[in-house]
Amino acid sequence: MFKLSYVELVTGIKAARLSELIKKGVLTGEERDGAMFVDGGSVEKFLMAEGRFIPDVFRTNIIRVLVVDDEPNMLNALKRLFNRFPQIVVTTASNAFEMGHSMRTVMPDIIILDYSMPGMDGLEILENLKADGYLDKVHVIVYTGKLPEEMESVFEEFENVKVLAKSADFKELLLTLEKMVNEKN
Repeated sequence: MFKLSYVELVTGIKAARLSELIKKGVLTGEERDGAMFVDGGSVEKFLMAEGRFIPDVFRTNIIRVLVVDDEPNMLNALKRLFNRFPQIVVTTASNAFEMGHSMRTVMPDIIILDYSMPGMDGLEILENLKADGYLDKVHVIVYTGKLPEEMESVFEEFENVKVLAKSADFKELLLTLEKMVNEKN
């Protein structure tokens, strides 16, 4: 789901026209937290039917990954890793505030979340995501410097959450991401 203002920005179609298309049932949308959101798949179909350019972000075969980590080196490493795969669109955030903004703009399919961050740690972020109903729609990989075995019990109450050690190689991260994408489909 994409915020209506974001769809307007990316496609150039005015918000009033998009709202009209939602009312007519051409686009699928829903109101959340006082803002209107539009389903990316319906935007893709509409743009295709109109013969317009379809930005990658609206393509249904795209995997949207949000990486949240306060370490710039880790953000850059994961961004470089995911940029090797044309079907993955990656967004980064260095704290909970930036993550919140990204969540309100573009709904990711997968969140890769650092556990230890200043301000709000991974557990607090997950509690907020659960309270806001996002954990029903998104999978989370808690990527931590701690041993996964000691972290499993901390996160067992959350659905769609997997814990991986940062010491694990990127292959394990990619395999976990692939498994989560297959579970969503």
